[in-house]
Amino acid sequence: MIVVLVVLALAAGLVLARGPMRSASLDLRAAARTMAADMRTTRATAIETDRALLFTLDLVQGDYGVKGGTRHALPRGISAAAPDAPARQATVLFRADGSASGGRLGLSERDHTIAIDTDWLTGAVTVRDAEAP
Repeated sequence: MIVVLVVLALAAGLVLARGPMRSASLDLRAAARTMAADMRTTRATAIETDRALLFTLDLVQGDYGVKGGTRHALPRGISAAAPDAPARQATVLFRADGSASGGRLGLSERDHTIAIDTDWLTGAVTVRDAEAP
């Protein structure tokens, strides 16, 4: 009985010493979904308040949010990109009628990239793997 307990204690010690299980891909997907949800909330608020709102992504600082509002930092190790944006900041304007300026934002971790697309006509925000067609 004591031998079994010692073996279980050693196995538990090895598992705990390894640290928390973490997946870079899952962290990236969670960050993309969170940012997309914040963009959808920005669109809904623009419609509700009947005024245009500017969603910004700071490519240098790695934070995002509504201009003049609360900022959210990207998790460590995740970088932001926007192919059509200036070097420092990407923006998406959500109008009161639900439309948007459109565009693509990207989040990357190592060699995996996720695209967050905004449709200019409907303002719909979608998340997908950037490698997929």
